[in-house]
Amino acid sequence: MIFKTVENLSIPEIAQLFNEAFADYFVKVELTPELLQSKIESEDLRTDLSIGLFHNEKPVAFMLHGLRETDGKKVAYNGGTGVIKEFRGQHATVKMYEKQLSILKEIGVDEIELEVIDKNIQAIKSYEKAGFRKTADLDCFMGKPNEPAKNSGLRIQEIQSFDHQLFQSFWEWRPSWQNATATIEKLTDSITYGAFIGDELAGYLTAYPKGARVLQFAVAPNYRRQGIGSSLFHYFADTVSGEINVNNIDDPSQTTQRFLKAIGLKHFLTQNKMTLKL
Repeated sequence: MIFKTVENLSIPEIAQLFNEAFADYFVKVELTPELLQSKIESEDLRTDLSIGLFHNEKPVAFMLHGLRETDGKKVAYNGGTGVIKEFRGQHATVKMYEKQLSILKEIGVDEIELEVIDKNIQAIKSYEKAGFRKTADLDCFMGKPNEPAKNSGLRIQEIQSFDHQLFQSFWEWRPSWQNATATIEKLTDSITYGAFIGDELAGYLTAYPKGARVLQFAVAPNYRRQGIGSSLFHYFADTVSGEINVNNIDDPSQTTQRFLKAIGLKHFLTQNKMTLKL
């Protein structure tokens, strides 16, 4: 058993390893090489900084890590950790993080963050042994939104440019790594819809249609409780087949969670955000 980075594995090889490790996971996870490539690019994942565990030259476990500057700190993000079934129960995650930490410390990383499903007790214990501590609950929702009440003064249309400064002025809480603006700017297949009252932007919703996933959404403070958020969700849902999903809601006030339930989405899991300061 040896540890080394996964930079010499091809994208199809990493995708196969990812899918094999998550074959019996709590929720269905299946990545095509194309989706994995998009994930790597948009989440700033670095295979040269990501540790794998190899047995007889075959990869049997991995942890993918990305790197960004956030609020003046160098932050690493665990974009996925997996161990194939035959090699579990051998403390592989803790051992990989021992190697992973030395790589990240060497390049001056200040902290690492990750998400783990709250029912995945074994993984949480492994991360705690590696030094991680829970810092937030992240709620995930899915479903088909209810049809909103008509608002004759509301116009929804696609926005071609992502105005980060304006959108951020609508926020009450910051999106997680997978939904961050830095991710969206690199996700070529994302689409943003704006809700306008006259010529004024009253709210927006950015989504990834391929995964029927809402990435960001917010309504300007002066336009809340006027059906704008629900109209945006319904508009997007009409463009995709099946249910939509919204992941990793980090709103301590629970206002966003109550809104999602009110428009007909159902909470289906909670993730723990965990952080390790180096």
